[in-house]
Amino acid sequence: MTHSTPFFLPEALAQVTKLAQEAGALCLEIQSRLGEVQYKSPKDIVTEADLASDALISSRLRNLFPDHGLRTEEAGITGAQDDRVWIVDPIDGTVNFSRGMPMWGISIALVERGEPLLAVCYLPRIDEMYTAIRGQGAFCNGKPIRVSTTTELSRAIVSNGDFNVGPIQDIPALNARNIRIFTAQATHLQRVKCVGSAVVEGAFTAAGRLDVYSMTMSYPWDIAGVALLVREAGGTVTMIDGSPLKIADGAQVLFSNSLLHQKYLDVVYPAKAGI
Repeated sequence: MTHSTPFFLPEALAQVTKLAQEAGALCLEIQSRLGEVQYKSPKDIVTEADLASDALISSRLRNLFPDHGLRTEEAGITGAQDDRVWIVDPIDGTVNFSRGMPMWGISIALVERGEPLLAVCYLPRIDEMYTAIRGQGAFCNGKPIRVSTTTELSRAIVSNGDFNVGPIQDIPALNARNIRIFTAQATHLQRVKCVGSAVVEGAFTAAGRLDVYSMTMSYPWDIAGVALLVREAGGTVTMIDGSPLKIADGAQVLFSNSLLHQKYLDVVYPAKAGI
């Protein structure tokens, strides 16, 4: 569609980076006095901070970019119908956040016709701001970042999505799949981890701290921002079977440093096949 509001990516990046910092400060303040959490399902929680961060980011994005669509984890799809959509996770790693763990973050990504165009991923507790514009590289606190140079699976460190994530009726099958994948990973890789936040694990893959990140259950707000970060840092992002990435509900996604992508698929994907 034709956009009535002028739009420049570097200016948008600066505005959204500032917004992520504001949302991060709000979350940190609430975390310091956090009360009881609410359960969205028997295995999934939401906190006051998730809702407050979601409201702040949503309101500001609607004001800044009224022509664009908007989808957030807590509010769903709102705003204009457009080929550019902001996808927001106001707190990724809510369980970590609720227990005072530092491994959580905020993700704000602009997707154009299904492809990530701009990403801002902020980790407030460790004060790391990850940013990317398609075709212009990935950065952490303004400095360029690159994926790792690990070439051997036996020396690779992989992280995974948590157990007990996804629609409650699907969790037993997803957990069984994870166990088989973890077993294959343990056989072939150096270390198998589960940090509990897609924003953190994706950002760490982009920064070369992790070599591979495997998600067997995700939503667009989990992957839109970090997919661009990893690609712009020189990595590869596909579906978990190696097919092209689709930013969709229930997506099973593989992030890597590129050098290990096919090697990982060759030895780990068969563990998933047929499940």
